[in-house]
Amino acid sequence: MSFVLSVERLIDRWQREKLIDDETASRLRADLEKNSSAFSLGSVLATLGGLLLGAAIIMLVAANWQDMPRIMRIGMVFALIWIGYIGGTWRRLVGDRIWSNALYIIGASAFGASMALVGQMYHLSGDMQTAAMVWCFGVTVAALLLCAPILAAFAAFVGCFYLATTVSDLFSTDVQSPYQWIGPLMFLAGVAAALFTRSRAAAHCWVLFAIAWLVLLYFDTLNETVLQFVALLGLVLLFAEAFAHDALQRLTHFARPLATYGLLLAYIALGLLQFRYGMIYASPMNSFILWSTARLVLVVAALVLCGRRNASLRSFAYAGFSIEVLSLAFETVGTIIGTSGFFLTAGILVLLLAVFVRRMERRFARKNAEEARP
Repeated sequence: MSFVLSVERLIDRWQREKLIDDETASRLRADLEKNSSAFSLGSVLATLGGLLLGAAIIMLVAANWQDMPRIMRIGMVFALIWIGYIGGTWRRLVGDRIWSNALYIIGASAFGASMALVGQMYHLSGDMQTAAMVWCFGVTVAALLLCAPILAAFAAFVGCFYLATTVSDLFSTDVQSPYQWIGPLMFLAGVAAALFTRSRAAAHCWVLFAIAWLVLLYFDTLNETVLQFVALLGLVLLFAEAFAHDALQRLTHFARPLATYGLLLAYIALGLLQFRYGMIYASPMNSFILWSTARLVLVVAALVLCGRRNASLRSFAYAGFSIEVLSLAFETVGTIIGTSGFFLTAGILVLLLAVFVRRMERRFARKNAEEARP
C-alpha cells in the first residue's frame, strides 16, 4: 500500500510540474488502481482464510479418520484437492483474483496433507524430506497446468521447507540426504513454473532457495571449490546486468533482482572465504584486511556498474559498504583507542557514510533525470 501511495504522490508532482497532462495523469492513476488491487488487504485476508480453512478441513477429516470407510477417506481427500483446483480456475476465469488464490491454496494444502493421511492409512514408509519433495513437484506441475502464479509461489515455499528439513536431518543424523541432486531439479522445475506463470514471488523464493542450497552444500562438504563457484556466479550475474541488461531481461524478465542476488552471492562467498582462512587457518590480521578490502571493492564495483537504476542493489551495496568500513575501522583502530574514542570514531564514520550515501543517491538521480530529458 505504501508503494501505491508513493507512486500516486509522484503522479501528483508530475502533474503539478506539467511533466504530464491531466489525461495522462488520470490514465496512470486508473492503471495503478487496477494493477494494485491484487495486493489489497482483502486479497491477503482471503489467502490467509484459504490456508486456515484448508487446515480446518484437513484436521476435521483427520480427527474422524478412523470412523470413516476407506473409500470415503480417499474420496474426501481427492474431492478437496479437485474442489480447490477446479474452483480456483473457475473463479479466475470469471475475473476473481481474490477467491481464486484462496481456493488454489486450499487445493495445494490438501495435496500435501493427503500424502500424510494416505501414508498413515496404508502404513507406507517415508520421511518428511520425501513428502516435501513430492509435494513441491506436485504443486509445481499444477502451477504449470493451470498457469497459476500463486501455485508457483506456493511450490517455492514448499521447496524452501524441503531444504529446511534437509538442514535439520543433515546435522542431527548420519543419514545421507539426496538434496545435492534433488535441489537442482527442484530449482529448475520451480524456475520454469515461475517464468511460465510470471510469478515474481516464486522467482525470488527460488533464487533464495538456490543461495541457501549452495551455502548448505559448502557446509556439508567444506569444499573451497563451492565458494569459488558461488563467487564466480555472482560476478557473472553482475557483469551480465551491467553489460547485457537487455538480453538478460528478455531471457528472464528478472534482470535487476538477479544483479542484486549476484552481489549477495559474491559477498557471501568472500565472507565465508574470509572465515575459512581467518578462523580455521588462524591467519594474521593482514588476511582480515585483505578479504575485507576485497568485499569493499566488490560492493563499490557493483554500485558503479549496476547501481544507477537498481534501488535494491544500492541498498544492499550501502549496507555492505558500511559493514566493511566499520569492521576495518574497529579491527585496526578500535583495539588501540579507549571507549570514548571508539564511539567517537564510530559516530564520525557513520556520519561520513550517510554523506556518501546521500551524494551517491543525488548523483544517480541527476543522471537518470538527464537521460529522461528529450
